[in-house]
Amino acid sequence: MTFRFLLPLSRFLHSGIIALLLVPLLAMGADEAKTDEAKAPDARVTKVGEHTYQLGEISFDAKTREVRVPTVMNLREGGPIEYLLVHENGAVHESLLTTSVRGLHLQIVFKLLRYRTGEGDLFDAFLPEEERRQKIEGDAKTELGDPLSLVVEWEKDGETHEHPVSDWILDAETGKAMTDEPWILTGSHTMNGFFLADSEGSLVGVYLDQVALFNMKRKGAENDERWGANSAKTPEVGQAVTLVFRPAK
Repeated sequence: MTFRFLLPLSRFLHSGIIALLLVPLLAMGADEAKTDEAKAPDARVTKVGEHTYQLGEISFDAKTREVRVPTVMNLREGGPIEYLLVHENGAVHESLLTTSVRGLHLQIVFKLLRYRTGEGDLFDAFLPEEERRQKIEGDAKTELGDPLSLVVEWEKDGETHEHPVSDWILDAETGKAMTDEPWILTGSHTMNGFFLADSEGSLVGVYLDQVALFNMKRKGAENDERWGANSAKTPEVGQAVTLVFRPAK
């Protein structure tokens, strides 16, 4: 099943996470994350450094609020692409990177680090005209989630390379790499007891996807044919890549 857009299901809460953590996060002042709508397997956060923690394969820093996710280079040329990152059981034919990390675990980590989720008006263009008009007239605005900068790191010939992830995405309209702008933490949803970022595997969208945890606010995000892989910049397929999320400056 595919849930590209859930509208008008924007009434659903983004914070859908059941109480599942008994974690040593006193330094972060973290509470258990809860939901009435979805249930997840047990997961434990482990302290691995003065400010650093691990949830599954996800590493994060309580001081800098940096999150690090292990991924694999999946597509390095051609397009269009609709995702920067999907789960390895997701839409891999449309994504630059894949990961074994669960979407629910990612959302938990961002909640623990006090990032805010929210769609704002990102998906309003996909609303029926009448509902869009009513939303405007009723001033039913919702907050936009926090912006984050996304960076890729990988090892080659004993050297660590780091670039904005935008270098890897080609803008068909300009013929150049995508400009470096933040991604928005929109958050995913629950439906019928399923956390959709898990069931669909959609994690970081290039084309707008209401199921994905992250989406772009930039012009052209609503166009599913605008973006492709920039083979002049990307490493070989199969290359281990760390996707790094940082607070946008």
